[in-house]
Amino acid sequence: MHVPPDLSDFVRDALNAGHNADDIRRSLTSANWTDTEINAALAGWQYQDGAGAVPRPIRSTAARDALFYCLLFVVFGMVVGSTLTLLFAQINIWLPEPGAAEAYGRLSGLRWSMAALLVFVPVFWVLDRKDRRATAADPARWHGTVRRWLSALAMLVATITLLGDALFLIYSWLDGQITLRFLVKSATVAVIAGVVLAYFGETRTLPKAPIPLPAGWVLIGLAALSLGLAFWRVGGPAQGQMEQRDQWRISDLRTLANDVVQCPEIDRSNLPVELDPMTCARAPARLTGFASDITYARTSSTAFSLCVEVEYPDAIPGYDLRLNDNTACIDRRTD
Repeated sequence: MHVPPDLSDFVRDALNAGHNADDIRRSLTSANWTDTEINAALAGWQYQDGAGAVPRPIRSTAARDALFYCLLFVVFGMVVGSTLTLLFAQINIWLPEPGAAEAYGRLSGLRWSMAALLVFVPVFWVLDRKDRRATAADPARWHGTVRRWLSALAMLVATITLLGDALFLIYSWLDGQITLRFLVKSATVAVIAGVVLAYFGETRTLPKAPIPLPAGWVLIGLAALSLGLAFWRVGGPAQGQMEQRDQWRISDLRTLANDVVQCPEIDRSNLPVELDPMTCARAPARLTGFASDITYARTSSTAFSLCVEVEYPDAIPGYDLRLNDNTACIDRRTD
């Protein structure tokens, strides 16, 4: 570990003054140096008659410590960001804005945050557990330079977030735009920022929390809660497979609709009553096996509809489609 210069100089001067290691250890212990720091400082010098205190080589672990704490910092940030994203999504579901339609496409996009939690929460648990065990055995780790700098940076970001949250809350109140959804989101941001402050504040001399519960466990609990609610609402792999199959169906539906509009094998000014859309396919190899399930219906001499059965209509964007229960249709004209 890195030995502070003033500590190293003290040990050197004490050895040159004729003090033994036990006397030096007692003096440093009374000054609140940790055993690890004292042992490292003593190991850096060897007293020889006639030569005095001779320095020994000290192998620095700064790079290894920087790697560990930077990884812990990044993983912690990923867990915080993904948890906040999923909690905001749940607030949007349970407290919708009046007149706003729910867009399932935005919910299915939450799977990135769900995947992030499934990856980073276990990693965070392992790193946090390893760090707590290491600091319990070696209290000097609390005072590591990289650890304290990263802790200070995280606490700065959390404090600015809290101040910004309070500022925006007061402004919205003065502007008459306070809603229940806004209040709940503001409270959620405050809770997450408080967890960040509590977690990284453990490395500093701060008043003890009223509830002696490690902030890391609080964060893991919030992440598990948000992940469970997201699985309940968005679904798991089986749900994703249904949505993927429906995407292929809709892609084939749009492709064949454009092909029928430009089909040279039919009279486009007087459409046939019956038609197999596949006869108009210009690139059949680019279609999937679901294309054969698409049905044709003539609605007028120059208008038609193509329809296909889907498995999960809530996940289908309907900007150019007509949805009726589990049937998705697309209307086209040839004139």
